[in-house]
Order: sequence, then structure tokens, then C-alpha cells
Amino acid sequence: MTAALSAPLRDNFRFLWREAGSQVAILRDALEQGSIDLARKVIDRSGYADNLKMRVRDGCITAIMQAPKSSPDALMLRAVESIAIDLERLTRLCRDCVKQYETLQNVQRRKRRGHAALLAHVEQGLELMEQAIDESDTATALKAIKVKTRIDEDYKQLIGACNADLRNRKDPPIVIASIFMAQRIEEMGVIIQDMGDAVISANMGQQLTTDRYRSLSETVKRLRGNRKTKDLSIEPLAQTRSGSAISGVADLGADDDSYIAVFKDGKRRKLKEERQKVDRWNAIYPGLAPKILSFYKKQDQAALLIEHLSGMTFEQILLQEDPALLDEAFKALKKTLRSVWRETRVKKPVPALYMAQLAKRMDAVYAIHGRFKDDGCTIAGQAVPSFDTLIKACAAREAKLKNPYTVHIHGDFNFDNIIYDRETRAIRFIDLHRSTDMDFLQDVSVFMVSGYRLQALDAERRRRVHLITSDFYGFARRFAQKAGDDTFQLRLALGLARSFATSTRFILDKSLARSMMLRARFLMERVAASDPRKPADFKAPFEDLFIDK
Repeated sequence: MTAALSAPLRDNFRFLWREAGSQVAILRDALEQGSIDLARKVIDRSGYADNLKMRVRDGCITAIMQAPKSSPDALMLRAVESIAIDLERLTRLCRDCVKQYETLQNVQRRKRRGHAALLAHVEQGLELMEQAIDESDTATALKAIKVKTRIDEDYKQLIGACNADLRNRKDPPIVIASIFMAQRIEEMGVIIQDMGDAVISANMGQQLTTDRYRSLSETVKRLRGNRKTKDLSIEPLAQTRSGSAISGVADLGADDDSYIAVFKDGKRRKLKEERQKVDRWNAIYPGLAPKILSFYKKQDQAALLIEHLSGMTFEQILLQEDPALLDEAFKALKKTLRSVWRETRVKKPVPALYMAQLAKRMDAVYAIHGRFKDDGCTIAGQAVPSFDTLIKACAAREAKLKNPYTVHIHGDFNFDNIIYDRETRAIRFIDLHRSTDMDFLQDVSVFMVSGYRLQALDAERRRRVHLITSDFYGFARRFAQKAGDDTFQLRLALGLARSFATSTRFILDKSLARSMMLRARFLMERVAASDPRKPADFKAPFEDLFIDK
């Protein structure tokens, strides 16, 4: 891994490694012999490691600025910089141990053989890690990380013995110093794991923890069991707001460089839920959702290997492709939705509770846009309610509405969650973790607002977005009319208000966020002012809402 480093950078990194290893060895010898003079040599060398770390960091930063952003060299340099910081942390922990050690006056009491044994594990981990770095060997890095387990086991026994001494009131000052020293050495085990994560990340080409790498290995093993593959590579694709990481898995031995699967890992509960949602889509409408190729779980973590779908997102087609392809994809989308809505429609009203969804997210909105939080006011004798008051008023109206039917919805129907494959002329859905049976206007409102918040700057793209949004509104209205849905407009107003307002928590552009919030308020004021006895008579200029003058 260090072969590609410049000679000065490689030398400084090697000197730093030797210095950290030397300080750990000196401390171990001091603890075994009970020598405070030997231990103080660690303090005497305190500035050297910090100076080397800064040289390595400066060298890495300079080299990173000259390397392409996601090149292997850039990833390797970031790993070296991270390891250099870890090594300097290691020397600081050694100095912390010496400071505690100095409180022990009697020579016999200074002999801390249990602590010396812990440090022997640290030395072994450093030796293995150095080999892993030199050879860019992930397997050796994993062996080094396993040393942390032995450190943890011995640390637990040592702390148990210290606690027993405390209960027996046996030399409390010495026991307390021993506990502090043991904690610092245990932290060294964490540093070894962090260095291992850096090596694995550099070797794999993206940020990976040890747990993530093991999850990936297990899921890929099952993929290999289903198909012939050679060497696999992974590339980062996305990071979800819930903390899940998404990566593309490619077969290096294939004729093309396309992904063969998508790897996603995160909390077990969330991924289990997503797996169930995808399985349900494949049961009720085969071919629309990707297939689950593999599922791996361990404790509270899990990983999914999902079929990679070829094609382009609807957002890419809308903003970048020619009008003919956009028209083709949009027709396919409407045809697919019409079929899904018809086949999954049941007369089992499930309220969307748009205002409850909105109220739940307003704290997050106010955290980004504090000026949106208001107490209401009076203008020319006319009371203007606060936004929170409007939510409550609209929630009361919504509670009296009857949704005549439900369909199976996507749940997060943004443009970038819709894939169109030009070769097969098929629409596919991704990111289905929120799918459920609900009011179809949940998806309709999210889709319409998804277009508004794209911030298409040139006139042609704005025109295309408006035409798609207007056409989609007409498509949904016609479906509702055929289904005898007479509260379509009122529910759509609530759904759009919810989507406009909640989307602002992801938008830092003050002008765009304000425009979206004003549209949400406009719709909610109309709902609150409408006749509660005649919900079918509600009207709003929906198409005009998506035009910026």
C-alpha cells in the first residue's frame, strides 16, 4: 500500500510506525521490570511522534490534491493519513499510562505484568498491521483486528481482578492507577481496529468498517454460489439518511464494467423490513421491484445483496435526455402505474394522515429553517394563524374525510426512485422500504413535488418539468374520476402541502424553501377555509402551483 507513496512521505510514515512501536515496547518492558526510569523514556520522546504525524499529514494532503478524487491513490493516501493520526494517538496513550505509572512508588508495586501482557497483544497487532499495509493484504488486516478480541478478553479479566481488590480495600490508589492504565491499553486495541478499517477501505476502494466488510463477504459468498464470478470490486453509490450504505458490486472478469448487484447494509430491523417490502412487490406485481439475491444478518446489523437494475432514473431522463425518450419513459410509467393501481385497489380505506406526517417532521424543518416557525399575526384586523395552528385545523378536516379505496404504493415516489430501461421498455422501482397499502395520492403528491424541487434553471428544463407535472396531475385525476373518488382534490391538497413543507428540511436554498413553504400554507389555508360539509366541492389551482413566474 505504501509503494505508491513519494520517498519522503514513505520515510516519514515508516519512522512514525517505528516510533509508535518502540514506545509500546519500552512501556511493556518498564511494566515487566517495574522501572520508572525506563517508562519515562516514553515521555522524553513525546514531540517526535507528533512532528512525524504532521509531516505525513501534510504530505498526504498535498498528494491528495494532485490525485483524481476517487482514484486508488487518493483512497490509499487518505488511509495513510488516517493511520498516521492513529499512530500518534497510540503514543499519547502510552504517555497517559506513564503518568499513571509514576504514582506507584514501591518498585514491587510497579510491576504490572497483567498490563504488560496486554501491551504484548498490542505489539502483535501492530506487527500484523504493518505487514497488511506493506502487502495491501486485507486478510492480514483482519488477523490484526482479531488481536483486539484478545485484548478485550484480558482487559475484562484484569478489570475484574481490580474490582475485587477495590471491594477488599486492597491498596485503592494502586488499583485505581491500574484501572486507568488498563483502560488506555484497551483503547490501543480500538486504534488497531481503526487502522484495520483504513487498510480494508483502501484495498476495497470505498469506506468500509470491519463489520461492513464481513457482511459484504458473506453476501458475496452466496452470490458466488448462484453464479460464476471472478474478482469482485465495489464502489460507493449512496448513503441513506437512516445510516445505510449502498454500494455497487462489479465482476472484474466480466466483459463489461456494469454492476451485477447492489450491496446495502445497515440496521437489521430496517433492512429486514425492506426485504419484506421488496418480496411483497415481487409477489403482487412480479418484475417491478429488484430481486433479493442474498440476505445476511448478525446481531443488530444486516446486509442485502439486491439485483442491479439497468437503465436510467426518471430524473436523468427528464433533465438530460431527448424529448422522445422522455415521452417514451413517461408513457411507460403511466401505463405501469395504471396497472398497479387497478390490480391492487381494494375498498379498504387506510387514511394517509398527511397532517400527522407533517406535524411529525416539523421539528426537523424548523431546525433547518427557524424563520418558518411563527406565532401567527393580525393584518388589517384579519387573523393569520401560525403554521402549526393550520396543521391542527387541517388535521381536524382530514379526520372527517373518507378515502374510498387504497392501492399498494411505492411510499417514496421521487423521480430518482423510478428506473426506465430503454432496451426492455420497462419501468422498475427502487428504494421500496416505505411501500404499503395507502391512499394513492401519497405517491402522486410526492412525485409532483419531486419535480418542483429539482431546481431546473434553464427555461427548457423548467418547461419540461412543468409539462410532466401537469400531465401527471391530469392522469391521476382521471383515474380518481373513474374510481368514483369525489374527495380527490381535497386529499391531494393535503398531500401536496405535506410534501412541499417536509421537503424543505433537505433544501438549504432559502428562496426555494420559502417558495415551497408558501405553497404549503396556501393549500392548507384553502382547506381550512373550505366548507366541511361539502368536501367534494373543494377546488385548488394545482397546475398553477408548479409555475414560477
